[in-house]
Amino acid sequence: MHSIDKENKMPYDTVFVSDVHLGARCNHTKFLKFLSGLRTKKLVFVGDIIDIYCLEKYKTHWTAKDTECVHRIIKHMQKGMEVIFIPGNHETKIRRYVEFKHKNFKIVDEYVHKTKGRKYLCVHGDKYSKFSSGSWKQLIFNKGYELITPISLWLERIFGFSLVYLLKNTVNGKKFIDQYEKDITQYCKERGGFEGIICGHIHHANIREISGIDYMCCGDFVDSCTALTEKNGYFQHITY
Repeated sequence: MHSIDKENKMPYDTVFVSDVHLGARCNHTKFLKFLSGLRTKKLVFVGDIIDIYCLEKYKTHWTAKDTECVHRIIKHMQKGMEVIFIPGNHETKIRRYVEFKHKNFKIVDEYVHKTKGRKYLCVHGDKYSKFSSGSWKQLIFNKGYELITPISLWLERIFGFSLVYLLKNTVNGKKFIDQYEKDITQYCKERGGFEGIICGHIHHANIREISGIDYMCCGDFVDSCTALTEKNGYFQHITY
């Protein structure tokens, strides 16, 4: 990560992370490296940090490395770091605790990030696309995901190969990602009052402008291992 800013004592004002998938597909080595070097005032988890879905459905295992990641997050909180947690679609059972708050930790369905007079809407992103909003496209996508996920988990465990990552980089996969980015940006535009939207869900780190709205996806800590950072209103990705 970048060296600490001597004037502000911290390199970042806010760091956004999504799709870590602890308990399933997390790249523990890189996520632990990220947590070890983390220097920020605020950490926003933009969904799918703990993969409750795969733990329950596919009987994936919670390991000692998963626990170590949680310990390091708590240590940051003990030192005063503010932590915002937005549950994702792999954590739907946690959504019942939205609005829970304890000291410098809170769970929210969405979060408004403010910097330099600008506002950015932060959501996981699973609710606002044609592929993830209760439509027939979502049904087809979910059935495909149900088929691919156990195969991809097995390939990753045995060969370190991600089938999901490969499919995302096909022509159709890129079309799906482009449509998702347009859908969620349109949602932000319809809400009004925001310069842009910060999301996760799609496992594809990107910053682009769509119809006057800044679209920013954190990425993931499964394949690409990226986080989105903000300092004095300037956003960029860091990769591990």
